[in-house]
Amino acid sequence: MSIPTLSPTWSARWGLVQCVMLLGLAMVPLPADWEGLRGLIDSARSPELNRAERAAGYYEGLIRGDGVDPARGEQSLRLLGKPAGWVRFQEADVVHYREKDFLQFELKPSVERTLFGKPFVTNAHGMHDDPVELEKPAGVYRAVVLGSSIDMGWGVAHRDAYPNRLEAWLGEHERRLGRKPERTFEVLNLAVAAYSPIQRLETLTTKAMAFKPDLVIYSATTLDVRLIEIHLRELLRKRIDLKYDFLKQAVAEAGINASDLETDSGGRMVNKDRLKAKLRPFYWDLYDQTLGAIASECRSAGVPLVMVIVPRVGKSDAPAGRAEPVALLKAVAGRHAIPVYDLTAAFDDADPSALEIAAWDDHPNALGHRRLFTALARALVHDPETYEHIFPGSAASEAADR
Repeated sequence: MSIPTLSPTWSARWGLVQCVMLLGLAMVPLPADWEGLRGLIDSARSPELNRAERAAGYYEGLIRGDGVDPARGEQSLRLLGKPAGWVRFQEADVVHYREKDFLQFELKPSVERTLFGKPFVTNAHGMHDDPVELEKPAGVYRAVVLGSSIDMGWGVAHRDAYPNRLEAWLGEHERRLGRKPERTFEVLNLAVAAYSPIQRLETLTTKAMAFKPDLVIYSATTLDVRLIEIHLRELLRKRIDLKYDFLKQAVAEAGINASDLETDSGGRMVNKDRLKAKLRPFYWDLYDQTLGAIASECRSAGVPLVMVIVPRVGKSDAPAGRAEPVALLKAVAGRHAIPVYDLTAAFDDADPSALEIAAWDDHPNALGHRRLFTALARALVHDPETYEHIFPGSAASEAADR
């Protein structure tokens, strides 16, 4: 007996009906034991990870550079008003792929584009930032930011992103302190969307240190372990040298063999789930060793290092959802004596719709970045050691009042 099939027109209508049903359910208060369903509905709004699951397609597509993206919930996003011209990062033509390189990809230099009605520009060094010279001029205090999409400022003009707001504040704060002569401050934004902690380490050693920074700001999120997984898996899939001994040791201890790395004719891993299962117990240890390497690099150069933990807009980084990964991030940083600025409460008292760049994209908008900057500046003036390093001879307690 043949099985009846729906025509494309009716399939599309049925998809529309399903989306309307989901959106309708999202407006109905659900019993406590239905919160899992609520989470599933909410995840349809997210462009990155369910967060963990949706990121697999989003970030793997970016890292692989082949446009892979399952686009789960795409019809729901269309109903929320997502226009066809709203592209994901990997489709925006702002990335240069380095196929056989450990870093895998980087922002193209000297980009001038308009994305979502906002300018997206990069300088000659491939930063979403103002032009800067490699050689640090006299009288300049220079900080560098290592991070991923939020820190890079996806969806906002670079001057609205929190690193640029911090740069402006440092100069203004110096003037309020009445210091003469006043110095110039530069906060160089070396963050790139989807960069894992290991890619941030590589950015520090191969790029950031060449700018002779006076301070390194390492940004972490609750998605970091997932990004480690995706980056490491891509390095293994492409047979790229793992470079760092701690990565090679973890792969060896996990018992990864040629069968685990087998790919099909399209280059996709045949035994991806088995590979993931073998590597899963090692991710937090890899994070620990990555941060240890970053801390060691900074200590060797005599450069202070701080970690900021940056929240994402929405329920996935609400207090209950973020508690465990944030605690783990703090514990790992603590092992390496890295000061931690926990900014994760920056969005807690606001409606997510007021802080995200769009209903279908939960990166923070300009207001969200202002909140991140305010939380970061507040944390900085309450960190006496780092504050003294930036503004020597000034009392942090008095600065907090300014």
